[in-house]
Amino acid sequence: MNRTWMRWGAAAVSGLLLAASRPPVGQWWLAWLALAPLAAAVRRSPDARSAADLGGLAGFLYAAAGMGWLTHTFGVWTPALWCIFALGPALWAALLHAATERLDSDGRGLAWALGAGLLWAGVESLRSILPGLSTSWLALGFSQAACLPLLQSAALVGVVGLSAACAASGAALALAAEGRRLPAELALAALGLAWALGERRLERPAEGVPARVAVVQDESYDLERLVKLTDVPGVRDADLVVWPEYQLAVNEGHEEPYRALFARRLAGVRGVKVLGAAVIPEDPKAPMQNFSWVLGPSGALLGRYDKAHPIPFIERRLRGHSDPRPVMTPLGPLGLQICYDLDFEDGARRLARRGARLLAVTNLDPVEWGAAQHAQHSQMALARAVESGLYVARAASSGQSQLIDPAGRVTASVPTGASGAAVGEVRLAEGRTPYALFGWWLVPGTLLLLAAAALDALLGLMRRRAFLAYPPSPATV
Repeated sequence: MNRTWMRWGAAAVSGLLLAASRPPVGQWWLAWLALAPLAAAVRRSPDARSAADLGGLAGFLYAAAGMGWLTHTFGVWTPALWCIFALGPALWAALLHAATERLDSDGRGLAWALGAGLLWAGVESLRSILPGLSTSWLALGFSQAACLPLLQSAALVGVVGLSAACAASGAALALAAEGRRLPAELALAALGLAWALGERRLERPAEGVPARVAVVQDESYDLERLVKLTDVPGVRDADLVVWPEYQLAVNEGHEEPYRALFARRLAGVRGVKVLGAAVIPEDPKAPMQNFSWVLGPSGALLGRYDKAHPIPFIERRLRGHSDPRPVMTPLGPLGLQICYDLDFEDGARRLARRGARLLAVTNLDPVEWGAAQHAQHSQMALARAVESGLYVARAASSGQSQLIDPAGRVTASVPTGASGAAVGEVRLAEGRTPYALFGWWLVPGTLLLLAAAALDALLGLMRRRAFLAYPPSPATV
């Protein structure tokens, strides 16, 4: 078979393996080898541009197979979004090819495999901060939410570190196919150590002050229905009740009368209430508001949290608020996130570092987006629980509403598509994981490495073009 077609085939295999590591297939172990075919093809590519084409194909297939549910929202424009996503793997492949000579000089490939992992993490970090396009969806590290022992490493290195480890493992396997087995052997040893340490972390007993928490799931946007689901034994007696995102429509300028109305309707609920609400002005050019109210047992307003990360293209009228702080409640400091906020590592990490005892998340995932989208989104919540070391109470409109412990275990949930409530016990305690305390530098660090690699590749290209334009004379040679 023509070598060019073999390289294209390898890239396609990588794209499909990457998608299979996430729901609905959900084979987490594939993430550790998925990039091996693509990495091998990159090493055999004649130039960086050819490598970028291979990375683009793998990225497109990863997005198309992993985010097919986007068609429910964007219709015929969905392939354009998949193409935008494909630019990330294309950049990774091009920079990895350009850096191969420099990183592979030790003869064993250790630096090359490690560089492949850090560059992949850098590309994911870049994708998460792009203005107007920011997303962390399909970050490779989220796949490990299906493997609790390995997910525990997120408490140390976060999802960004897990992504780097998965990519480095794939690169190490590509080297093993060339007969250089040391990087793969070291990767396997590190994986075994991470598994053992994860098992030990899973055995730790729960710490903190016990509290009863209820998460309500419903997509009717009907106040009376939500009250009926809440004002039942078990839910109304909980210390904290969380409703989904966007459930309460509030007229602009009348926030206080609406808040008082909701407080009266929930007078029979004895605990703290977190209610997802929104102000959407009739003027299509006016900014909207997406927020959560925190009401005390008496109905008094304890605080308000405004969404930090608007969903690209969908929440164009929403202005993000980027400085999350815990709200003081009778339960202690409460950290708040809204839907897309939890997709990004900064919010949960900052709240944990600032003393939050629990994360309450209001969420909206329309039922028509399907079970795969709901499962992918819930994996992000599991990872954030481990990163922050906090219990997460996530109330979703149609699923998956969950109570999640700091080890990423779901302790109570409502099935996707159902209406109802899940009630369970949580432990209120500061997270203070190594990642919550010191993980702030990992994303900027990977971005700096990515920028350095891009600069080095650009300078290398300029030197080659200068050489071709002005080759040395025979006398100087």
